[in-house]
Amino acid sequence: MTLAMVSKIVFPETSVHGEIVIRKCNSVRIESSWELLTDTAVIVLPRNVKDFDKLNVKTIFKKGDPVEIYLGYDENLLLEFTGFISEVSADIPVKIKCDDYMYLLKKHSVNISMRSTKLGDLIKSIIPPGIEYDVADINIGTKRFPNTTAAKILEELQGNNIYSYFKGKKLIVGKIYSDDASEPVVFNFTKNVIDNALQYKNKEDVIIKIIANSTLPKGKKLKVEFGDDFGTEQNLSYYNITLEAELLKLAKADYEKFKVDGFEGHINVFGIPSVTHGMKAQILSYQYPDRKGLYFIKKVVKEFDDSPKYHQIIDLDKKAE
Repeated sequence: MTLAMVSKIVFPETSVHGEIVIRKCNSVRIESSWELLTDTAVIVLPRNVKDFDKLNVKTIFKKGDPVEIYLGYDENLLLEFTGFISEVSADIPVKIKCDDYMYLLKKHSVNISMRSTKLGDLIKSIIPPGIEYDVADINIGTKRFPNTTAAKILEELQGNNIYSYFKGKKLIVGKIYSDDASEPVVFNFTKNVIDNALQYKNKEDVIIKIIANSTLPKGKKLKVEFGDDFGTEQNLSYYNITLEAELLKLAKADYEKFKVDGFEGHINVFGIPSVTHGMKAQILSYQYPDRKGLYFIKKVVKEFDDSPKYHQIIDLDKKAE
């Protein structure tokens, strides 16, 4: 069965122009991960677009203008990106770079000082009205952020392994996989995987060292290490663990979670089924049935172009079982 690739780029109405809908593009690339803080998209428009004069494109498309990207097959379009224009090239063909809703937080200035408090209280104080958020229940130490932006604060929190990202228009802080309850997407090497750069490792070959950090009230920290000498360091954050023995116990438990048989790397698949980071991927192989496994999806790059190609490059994270 042959499917026709389709796209729709929507630039909603602004004070400069009415709604512009472009149904043909040279290419779209969307990069998304909970590690990135900001999901990004790059749109390359064809040379001949009836809706605007390509010579005056910068007067039409401006930084901060909203954008929606729909991709799919046979008119079954899915909203794959929503955000704002961050840069417009002066070259031909026109290249438009976009950020997700983190764009608004990069523009939102804050000046704040807080005593030891909850993460949720900090987020509430720095996020502008109208943005929904879902925040982990975490105590944090005294924080002072003079003359900065909300996005810069979220970026600094990543240094303590508190990651932030947008799901559509909703900000998620301190939660990576815990609230993603969608059914796993099945990928079979002989059916719907184009190619892969996966390496299967036995647990004996996984060399890792856990760096466990506990954030205590008033900003104090407790740190222990456990694992293999010269292993890949995995920094993990815990909160309000006041005893070193208890923190070491947690580090040992997490060490065992990483020391499992499984794949590392990425797979290259078609545009459907559409996936996002945080979902689970069920990996199957008829050639190696013992290597099947359920993995969290860490990162997704979507590539759509007129070659024609509509692929998703999916980075696998730790096992989800």
